[in-house]
Amino acid sequence: MPYISMLLVLVLVGYVIYSRSKYKNKANAGAFFFENDQLVLNTGLPYPIPFDEIERVELHYNSWELEHQLSYGLKIKVFRKNKGMKWTLYKGYRTAKLALPSDMEMALKEKEICCVMVDINKKNETID
Repeated sequence: MPYISMLLVLVLVGYVIYSRSKYKNKANAGAFFFENDQLVLNTGLPYPIPFDEIERVELHYNSWELEHQLSYGLKIKVFRKNKGMKWTLYKGYRTAKLALPSDMEMALKEKEICCVMVDINKKNETID
C-alpha cells in the first residue's frame, strides 16, 4: 500500500514538472507571464488564457502591505468574455520581473488587456 501512494506522488510530481516545462518564461515571472499570445497564471500547474478571451483582469492588493512589508498578498481575477472567471492567490516579493501590482498593470495595458486595480485597504475604510 505505501508503494502505491508513493507512486501516485511521483506521477503527480512528474506531471507538474512536465506541465511547467512547456513554458520558457516562468522563471522569476511573478504572478503571471505572457507567452504565445496568452496570459499564463504562474500557479503550480500553469493556467494559460488566450488574450482574445480576456475581458478584464482585476488585481486585488493591500496598499498598507505594499508600503510596510517586504511581501504582500495579491488576488488575481481573470474575467473571460464568455462570462467565466479564473482566480488565483499570489504571495508577492519585490524580486520578480513583475514585482508590484503597478508593474503588472503596466504590463497588462501594454498587451491591451483591461486591468482594474482594487486596493482592499481603501475598500474597507469608512468615510466620516
